Formats: sequence, C-alpha cells, structure tokens
Amino acid sequence: MMIWLAIPLTAVLYLWVKKLARRYKNPLINTIMLPALLIIALLIVTGQDGNAYQTGTQPLNRLLELAVVAFALPLYQQAAKIRQQLWPIVLCCSLSALISVSTTLMIGGLLQAKPELLASIATKSITTPLAMSVSEAMGGIPAIAAGLVIIVGMMGAIIGLPLLKWAGVHHPEAQGLAMGASAHAIGTGAAAEAGPVQGAFSSLAMVVCGIATAILAPPLFHLYLWFIQ
Repeated sequence: MMIWLAIPLTAVLYLWVKKLARRYKNPLINTIMLPALLIIALLIVTGQDGNAYQTGTQPLNRLLELAVVAFALPLYQQAAKIRQQLWPIVLCCSLSALISVSTTLMIGGLLQAKPELLASIATKSITTPLAMSVSEAMGGIPAIAAGLVIIVGMMGAIIGLPLLKWAGVHHPEAQGLAMGASAHAIGTGAAAEAGPVQGAFSSLAMVVCGIATAILAPPLFHLYLWFIQ
C-alpha cells in the first residue's frame, strides 16, 4: 500500500508545508524538514515499512538528479557578475572549505574522536555524493557522512538566511555564497527561494566548495593522523 501512496503523500505534505511557509514566514516551517518528519512519524505510527516508501519514491529520486541541472540556469543568468568576481569567489570558497575541515579535525581531536568518525564528519558541508565518496576514501563511514550532510543542510536552510540578516549580511551575493558554502544543495534551494542572485551564487559556492573539500580534506586528514601519532 505504501508503495502506491508514497508519491501522493510526499507531494501533498510538501505543498501543504510550502503553503504554510508562505503564510507564516517562519524559518522553522521548512519544506524539507517538516514533510520528512511527518512522513517518519506516519511510518512509525502506522508500522509501515520504510523500504516500501523508499521504493515508491524512486521516480522522485530520479527526477531530483535531473533537477540539479536546473541550478545551471541562475548561474547562466548571473554569468556577467560571476566573471567579474570569479577569483575572489574561488578564494573565499576555498578558505571556507579549509576552515570547515580544519576546525572539524581540531575539535574532533580535542574530543578524542575516532579517526573513522572524523573522516565521516569532515565532509559535512558538501553535497551528499561527494561527501560519501571523499569520506570513504579517507576511511570514513559513508552512511554517517550522508546523514550529517542532510542535518547540516537542513540547519542551514532553516537558520542560514535569518542568521546572516541578523549578523548584518544583506548583500545577496554574499548571502548566496555563505549558503552554498555551508549548506550545499539544501541550502541552495533555500537561497534560490530568497532570490535569483542568492540562488546563482549559492550554486557556484556549492560546486567550488565541493571541489576544494575533495582536494583539501584528504591531505589535511592525513596530516592530522600524523600529528596525533
């Protein structure tokens, strides 16, 4: 039964939460987090098999892979602005990746976290496929990496833009770069809802930070292992 209800249920909950979000303008009313929590609660209460739900939503998963290509449109629309500031953007995103990985390793080291756990956490701010691949190459656990990526993305989508505005960051390009650098694809979706400029620069930051993390994380992790030995 859940196989056939999976897509209608997902669509109805998403549209309902989206309507609530437009009406109440509350960052906690998130179109990704709330439907996910409601579906989890429903599966638990009714005793339905989560695998059946996952099977039923396979068509949506395939469309999601194609939808990522749509991020190219705002990039194309903002191409002139991006070309004018390309190297500062690359530098900022690279520094963001460096700080993210370094602080994770330092804090993990102070807490005496196991190396395989640190390898899984270090890729928390890049998109899921890259995070799983890079963490596995460092000896991490891909499932933990994927879970953390989702958690970080949801947190960024919920509090990212309000936090930036509270901190006095009102420039749409800066907002977009911050969202893409810290909250990857989920944050980019939230940035795109804020405006086309935010969406374009968030898409760019997501790509650049993903590449930078894939390059920087392995040597930094091995340097950390050498230092603690």
